Amino acid sequence: MIVTKTPLRVSFFGGGSDIPEYYNNNEGMVVSTSIDKYIYLAINKCESEHIRLTYSTMEYVKKLDDLKHDRAKKTLELFGVENNIEICSFSAVPTRGTGLGSSSTFTVGLINGISYLKNRNRLTKRELSELACYIEIEKCNEPIGKQDQYAAAYGGLNVIRFSKDGISINKLDINCFEELKKNIFIFNTGINRQASSILDEQVKSLKNKVNFENTKNIVNMAKESVKLLEKNKLNDFGNLLNESWVVKKKLSSNISNSTIDEMYDTALKSGALGGKILGAGGGGYLMLYVPEKNHNKLLNNMKKYKRFEFNFENNGSTLEEI
Repeated sequence: MIVTKTPLRVSFFGGGSDIPEYYNNNEGMVVSTSIDKYIYLAINKCESEHIRLTYSTMEYVKKLDDLKHDRAKKTLELFGVENNIEICSFSAVPTRGTGLGSSSTFTVGLINGISYLKNRNRLTKRELSELACYIEIEKCNEPIGKQDQYAAAYGGLNVIRFSKDGISINKLDINCFEELKKNIFIFNTGINRQASSILDEQVKSLKNKVNFENTKNIVNMAKESVKLLEKNKLNDFGNLLNESWVVKKKLSSNISNSTIDEMYDTALKSGALGGKILGAGGGGYLMLYVPEKNHNKLLNNMKKYKRFEFNFENNGSTLEEI
């Protein structure tokens, strides 16, 4: 049996600049980190001529064409696996509508495992990233960007740059790493949403000159955030998160709503300097930057919302044969 372990991610700055409608004209850039919440996939070759896939539901089919899970179907198709396989997915957190990049995390982990099962080949992190982008964007026709696949494959705190000439990823080595983690709080909005519809609207909005310039502004903030982290200016980093969130909300009417606005306003009044909805927006998890002196006040005033506990991680997608 092959077991893959692939992390979810938290994106700080630059979301929306990782789609070709933007980066084919201007360089995109995302600052994100992987976290110690994972999707595990157990993959086993079996004698029975079937495909059994277990995730939030279970599929049991005789033919690959009958499989409903699009990412699994296209991945198996890519590697020429038509049957005699059982795949089971496990996750400690919900895998839909959270904004933690779960769909890409699943795809990266599955590619990692199926490639090894089929060819005894351990793919490089770049190969994992590129194949996951190919499966999700080209084969499944999802209107998504390319940050999540790279974040899941590589792991760690990264600066990911996107251009028409390619994608580069660089580890961000900072002295304030532990303090940054200590001051990041995440709460569940209690709202699940379908990211693709929100992203589709954002992609279309880039045809509007104002929204294109707003995205360029978000990228400039991503660049500035790296400088602030390198200089250990974490409070300025938190304030910049707020500026970016204000601009981000202009890109689509679906990015925020009254529930999210109420949560965010409560957090600011409780000492948070800034934050954002993780992922496309509209629901999922709200991330906040809070200076240490305001931690207790924030937790007391936000106690009606469920806190999401996590740590940063640095390994990306891994594989074991057992």
